[in-house]
Amino acid sequence: MLFSKQITIAKNTSEANASQTEIKVSKGVITNIWINFPSGCAGLVKLRVYHEGHPFLPVNADNYIRGNNYTFKFPIMYEITEEPMTLKVELWNDDDTFEHTIDVLILILPRKVVMPIGATEGILESLKSLVIRPLVIKQEAEEGET
Repeated sequence: MLFSKQITIAKNTSEANASQTEIKVSKGVITNIWINFPSGCAGLVKLRVYHEGHPFLPVNADNYIRGNNYTFKFPIMYEITEEPMTLKVELWNDDDTFEHTIDVLILILPRKVVMPIGATEGILESLKSLVIRPLVIKQEAEEGET
């Protein structure tokens, strides 16, 4: 299934006041995400994608994606198995003159298509734990320092 969302972000929106939009998705494996920054964004619109409160794109919480007249294509193998089946898109716009509209498209395929019968069980979970678990440990450690 292809999920699509156009998100318009007002001018002069700071990171502290970032817009947050949820995209409801279905159970399955995210195989691709496209993010289109139309001409005129000039790198002033910044975006992050989260799943279950953790940064998903990019995986570093202090980074973001930005562009101008460019569509990013991210090939991904990330399984969505439990409620809530939503991704949260966080945007802000440093442009002091114009609002901008960003397109986000998410392709989710059934697990049986991506991981045919006979494939090793748990590969996606293992890969996910290699990325997300270290981030959670780091975040917990940083919270303990404050």
